[in-house]
Amino acid sequence: MSEKNNTQCPTIFITGAGRRLGLHLVEHYLVAGWRVIAHYHSANELSASKQKQYGNQDLYYCVQANLANVESVERLTEEVIDLLKNLNVKLDGLIHNASCFYPDDLSAPAEQQWQNAQAMTAVHLAAPQLISLKLADLMVESSSIIAMSDIYADLPNEQFASYCAAKAGLQNLALSLAQRLAPHVRVNVIQPGPVKFLPEHSAEYRQKVLSQSLIKKELGYQAIQQGIDYLLAAQAVTGTILRIDGGRSCANRYQQTFID
Repeated sequence: MSEKNNTQCPTIFITGAGRRLGLHLVEHYLVAGWRVIAHYHSANELSASKQKQYGNQDLYYCVQANLANVESVERLTEEVIDLLKNLNVKLDGLIHNASCFYPDDLSAPAEQQWQNAQAMTAVHLAAPQLISLKLADLMVESSSIIAMSDIYADLPNEQFASYCAAKAGLQNLALSLAQRLAPHVRVNVIQPGPVKFLPEHSAEYRQKVLSQSLIKKELGYQAIQQGIDYLLAAQAVTGTILRIDGGRSCANRYQQTFID
């Protein structure tokens, strides 16, 4: 990093850091000696022993918030700001990893469809904007904000229109923030592909998804972590969309559509 914090280690804030990719990133940066501020919504799966271990080393802090609620987001930002000031440090990195997903259900009542769309827009767009702007002045020179978008931001899926639109909004927001916060803060986007399947995904579904990529294998969280490590360190990179999708976004969709 171009500017050192005065407590001997860099500091990163990760949203959606209670499980899956976010949890992997928390553990990765703790092991690497970073100070991690971890946001979670409903579940924090980092073991109590690790929370205690790294907390005693002044390296781990967790904050709960519902990113679909503006009062909760404001409280979150104030807690992070107070923590940074009390520690007398600034952020080296901010990762907008939190995600919210509801499939479009046209049979659901209009009110439910509206609430689902609002929640996805809030989590992917409104909350990252508020958090970024509130914390920008507490980031070190040439620090990095990274927004976790989706390949569907550019290749929308009609069955998940609200989710795709919300992720596209996050991506567009990040590129706008790259302009607004330059040159002090760098802002980039990662578009993940088939990173880690859920237990409920069938073998048929997994095979279909992997057949649509060039690498044709489950990428794993480490692939995203490597991209984040790069963007945190790449001092000349801002306003960039980094696809970590196994080549899925440029696969031959003619063959996928017309050839068995």
